[in-house]
Amino acid sequence: MTDATARGAPEILRELRLPVAVLVGTVVAVAWYVTWAGSDLSAMLMMAPSSAADLPNVVLFFALLVVMMVAMMLPAALPMILTVHGISRLEAGRPTKPADRVATALFVVPYFLVWGGFSLLALFGVAALGLTSPLTGSLALLPAGVLIAAGAYQVTRTKEVCLAHCQSPMSFVMRHWRAGRGGAFRMGLHHSAYCIGCCWLFMLVLFVAGAMSLLWMGALSVAIFVEKAGPRTPLLPRAIGAILVVMGLVLGVRALGFV
Repeated sequence: MTDATARGAPEILRELRLPVAVLVGTVVAVAWYVTWAGSDLSAMLMMAPSSAADLPNVVLFFALLVVMMVAMMLPAALPMILTVHGISRLEAGRPTKPADRVATALFVVPYFLVWGGFSLLALFGVAALGLTSPLTGSLALLPAGVLIAAGAYQVTRTKEVCLAHCQSPMSFVMRHWRAGRGGAFRMGLHHSAYCIGCCWLFMLVLFVAGAMSLLWMGALSVAIFVEKAGPRTPLLPRAIGAILVVMGLVLGVRALGFV
């Protein structure tokens, strides 16, 4: 069991079969397309918080954000999803039954719903503070500050603990396993909490510094995937943190008018 729990995301991804890989790739591609197609609507809702506060607009905005989270987070979450799906085949430690697809879906759904909810609250907060319009004066330094804060967070103990739960899917499942479909849903909530603890500042970078652009989305989704599904080494999050800090410093220097 020790060897099993030590298996990380790279080992699990290497067992990914072609049909599943094609399905996941298709879902991610469609999610990126929908995000791109709805970008104008998202920008309009962000620029008009009073309009976005209407219930139909809130529901629509939330749906767009959930799709955006699927586009950004599904590749990085895949090792955990595959692990939960595989473990659902076991009974008394042996694969004696078909995998429970419903339980797997119930694990996945809260993960993206929680991320969508977090993104909705964050974006409404940003919009309510007037940070979606061009920033002037001292506020022009805010994107730089968010980038530097995100970079500094990369070396904190909180980041390390949360990232460890995402980098070792088998270990997470062994520690937090809950039987049944209701248990799968609770595990999804549990895992989403760790994931938000790991990546919440990445989302603020996207919303404040990146203005929700697809280019920033792509860069951050790559960073998240590399952290969670790449080699388990502390150098990766620290390198990403260093890049964010440097970008923040450059942005700050420009905001101050030195460049």
